[in-house]
Amino acid sequence: MTVTAALFFVCAVAAALVYRWLPAKFRNYWLLAVSLGFLATWSWQFILVLGALTLLNYLLGFKAAPTGKHALGWTTTGIVLNVLALFIFKYSSFYLPEAVRLLNSLGITVSDGLQILLPIGLSFLVVQWISYLLDVTNGRMEAQRNFVSFSLYAFYFPRLISGPVERAHAFFERLHNPLPVDRALLERSLVLIFTGLFRKLVFANPLFAMIPTDAFTAPAEYAGQHLVVWLLAYAFAIYNDFAGYTMIVRGVSLWFGIELTNNFNLPYLSRNFSEFWTRWHISLSNWLRDYIFYPLSWSLLKRNRSQKAFFNFVLPPLLTMLVSGMWHGLSWNMLLWGGLHGLYLIVERVPSLFKAQPLVNERPRWRQWPGRGVTFLFAVLAWVPFKTSVPNTLAFWKGLILWQKPDFFLFKSVLLGDRQFLDWSSFGLPDPILCLLLAVAILFDLLQHRGGSETFIQRWPRWAQVILVVILLLVAVLAAFTHQVAPFVYQTF
Repeated sequence: MTVTAALFFVCAVAAALVYRWLPAKFRNYWLLAVSLGFLATWSWQFILVLGALTLLNYLLGFKAAPTGKHALGWTTTGIVLNVLALFIFKYSSFYLPEAVRLLNSLGITVSDGLQILLPIGLSFLVVQWISYLLDVTNGRMEAQRNFVSFSLYAFYFPRLISGPVERAHAFFERLHNPLPVDRALLERSLVLIFTGLFRKLVFANPLFAMIPTDAFTAPAEYAGQHLVVWLLAYAFAIYNDFAGYTMIVRGVSLWFGIELTNNFNLPYLSRNFSEFWTRWHISLSNWLRDYIFYPLSWSLLKRNRSQKAFFNFVLPPLLTMLVSGMWHGLSWNMLLWGGLHGLYLIVERVPSLFKAQPLVNERPRWRQWPGRGVTFLFAVLAWVPFKTSVPNTLAFWKGLILWQKPDFFLFKSVLLGDRQFLDWSSFGLPDPILCLLLAVAILFDLLQHRGGSETFIQRWPRWAQVILVVILLLVAVLAAFTHQVAPFVYQTF
């Protein structure tokens, strides 16, 4: 059951009503039952796998307490086991083909179609469990003794599929002390849900659908002007897809009085890459900063106190972003994507070697706007290896500069009726509908930026809100009849 399905919202409303009706001591039991039921709609095997891992981390939490013996050793064991689970279930495509060939060479017949089922949301859960164990060991929080509460840390259905990545101490505080569900909170939740659905159904799905299936696998077949437009379409599609998902589940979570972490804040308006990673996938970026970047930086500084030393300067951002790439997938193209962002962060820091740099907000506007352009350009270019293999990435980058002159004579023939219209690409012209949708998606972000809030629609005139609701309903009905409601991209992670 996807979070854009009508049945999901009907079930969520019913679950929230029962949750409010139940006495407080029974609410978390009900919430866990609902979450397990939601997970079962994907696969009952997921409950067994994630349940076993949840129990393992629950027990390891007590061993990781700093007052216990060998606490650090138990935490290290827990981290290794969580990463091993990720390797077994998520990265099976990396090692299974080689394992099958090895077994077949030994005379043990194994099907080439051997697969291991990837539990949904496992990548997000693994980083949550690792941060929980580290926080317990470092004394930032006590081990959670209530198994129902700890299970909800894993299974809570609004964030189960694709996050956000929640910190344990913050989640337990919100779980045990939910917000009062009043009119203001319900209005905010509905605005978040509506905006998320709008981003997903009106922007993300059509943009994905307008990109040819072989645009990233056979870029040499297309002119550079098409590749540029399709790359921009992919950049805004993946952003609106993931940002839309996050807004929907955050809105639904508010029905239970539980605030989830905001994951996006107009990342394509960032003025440098340091700011980009405080605006894109914020919960994971903060996790990488706190559990990879800072510990690695402090460890290196203990060996060499100079922040300008080569390893101190290069390794923390590069390794942090390589870990981010491997979290998304164990492949060369994901390593290239992570490596590029690591390189961007290193290059961005070079001027600080010679002179202290002002904070981005303190820079004059004439420096901020070019910074936005450069950051957006290189962030978009990095989406190519995120989408396709390394050889295809190199071919795509090359194709971006190989533009072809539009065939205006063919266009004239079509207008005169001498030839049949096929599609805009046959003229060497970008699809105007795609360009228009891109422009509207950009305008939507600019309006949010000007409004200064993710709930900016709430302050619009009533007639403008009605128009947006009508557009969303039309698109939703059309998508339902054409069966073109695409899954969220990040639910595959």
